[in-house]
Amino acid sequence: MVRTAKFDDNSFIQSAITLISMGGPAAATMASIAASAGAPTGSIYHRFKSRSALLGAAWVHCLGSMTDDMLPLLEQGQSAGAIVALIHWAGENPEMARLIMLYGENDLIDGELPAELHKKLNGINKKLGAGLSALLKHRKKDLSASNLALVNFAIFDGPIAAMKPTLRMKQASPSLKCREAALACGRATLELLE
Repeated sequence: MVRTAKFDDNSFIQSAITLISMGGPAAATMASIAASAGAPTGSIYHRFKSRSALLGAAWVHCLGSMTDDMLPLLEQGQSAGAIVALIHWAGENPEMARLIMLYGENDLIDGELPAELHKKLNGINKKLGAGLSALLKHRKKDLSASNLALVNFAIFDGPIAAMKPTLRMKQASPSLKCREAALACGRATLELLE
């Protein structure tokens, strides 16, 4: 007789996201994640070989969700739409937004990722890079390193910086002023493209 698993990957990933959202990466110990999921600590290790693997899975889950919302707009050359989608995604998914917008990948992952997870992360990053390249093509701009850096700042870095105060205060969604600042930053930066 085959025993079905009582806890799945997602329950541990969600617990890790919630703990990081509320207390930062240090709050997401394997013991605290297990307790939050209502599972014995040993059951995590049946799913994830290490804390890095679990927090890497949480990072990939959050980044993938954000990418799914933004990528179609980037591919269509809709810069303002992509920024609005980022802001909307952060408002709809505040815990995930805190994880990827307040912390860096290296804040969470301090060891090797399993090969499959590493492949997923690379795939997401390639999609985002392709989306930024598509946006430049729609604007009829060169795919130079400086233009890619500018478009990355316009779509991600600037708007995320505008949202960080709201995220740190754990407000439900970015304020109107925050949204205006994010869009203004994006517009101003895109005007610098060569």
